[in-house]
Amino acid sequence: MEGQQKRSIFIVDDEEPIRKVLNTHLTKEGYGVIQSPGGPSVFDMLRSNSFDLVISDIRMPEVDGIKVLEFVRESFDSVPVIMLTGLNDISIAVDVMKKGAFDFIMKPVRKEDLMNVVRKALANRDLRLRNKELELENREYQLFLEQKVRERTKELNSKAMELQKAYGILKSMNIQFINVLAETIEAKDRHTSGHCNRMRQVCVGLGRLAGLNPEELEILEYASLLHDLGKIGINEAILNKEGPLTEEECRHVKEHSLIGEKILIGIPLMEQVARIIVAHHENFNGTGYPRNLKGEEIPFAARIISVADLYDAMSSDRPYRKGLPLEVVVEEMKRVAGTQLDPGLVNLFLESKVYQFSRG
Repeated sequence: MEGQQKRSIFIVDDEEPIRKVLNTHLTKEGYGVIQSPGGPSVFDMLRSNSFDLVISDIRMPEVDGIKVLEFVRESFDSVPVIMLTGLNDISIAVDVMKKGAFDFIMKPVRKEDLMNVVRKALANRDLRLRNKELELENREYQLFLEQKVRERTKELNSKAMELQKAYGILKSMNIQFINVLAETIEAKDRHTSGHCNRMRQVCVGLGRLAGLNPEELEILEYASLLHDLGKIGINEAILNKEGPLTEEECRHVKEHSLIGEKILIGIPLMEQVARIIVAHHENFNGTGYPRNLKGEEIPFAARIISVADLYDAMSSDRPYRKGLPLEVVVEEMKRVAGTQLDPGLVNLFLESKVYQFSRG
């Protein structure tokens, strides 16, 4: 057969009649045959020829079949070896199979047995070679994938850096825009000059100490700057009134929390900010406004803003009074901890001296 003519079989046997029988059977089936009587020269012949299968006798003078098997296994790991054995050498034949022989054939050799074992051995060799090819292809593919992953990772890292840079620019623009809004708020209420920026510094400092993550800190930063946004909708005459407010004026001022929420609630990225600023006048015991929230019902960021807002209101100068001394402010904050303010945040604020962030 055309496929079988490409196969070459190396026969090692010190008995010439046996070699002739094997040669006759194999060549009639289209195989190429290389013959060797064995001895020390067999190793040189094995090195200098190309073959697909070795058939070797076990018992031979000088160099026995086990040495031939060991040499082939070491030098040509994909070439199967079939051992020839006599009836009395069955135990030896089993032993050589443990050493790596593919199979053995009993003497005298029957053509049917020979061809059956030869076909199985060559099929096994083809399978092992194909497995090696697949392993090589798999390794090459893995290397290809690893290279692609490295290239893709580099590309993604580059994109991530670009996005981070773009995000930084966007955040800077947001802060600038929000600062403009904060300055607009302060322009309406001359009593609160610099209040929003001080709130930003104190709130972010307290939020960081409280364990907020970067995303939460960013939301808190926006909310601290915009917490009084709703004052845009409050009458300036009321905001700048020197004396005490009437009940009606107080109700009007208290609307600024809801006004601020209404301004921001439909703006992308500002939904969380809206929920915080509407609650920054809620009291910890539920007596605040506009919704009488209490304790954990009040957003954590809003509770932070409440602490900072009270501190800044008492410590800052007003047209009708100077800023209160630190010890007076501290005592008042301790007094309202648990009623107006979150007691845990008050303790953190005072113990860590967060108020120092508003200086400079």
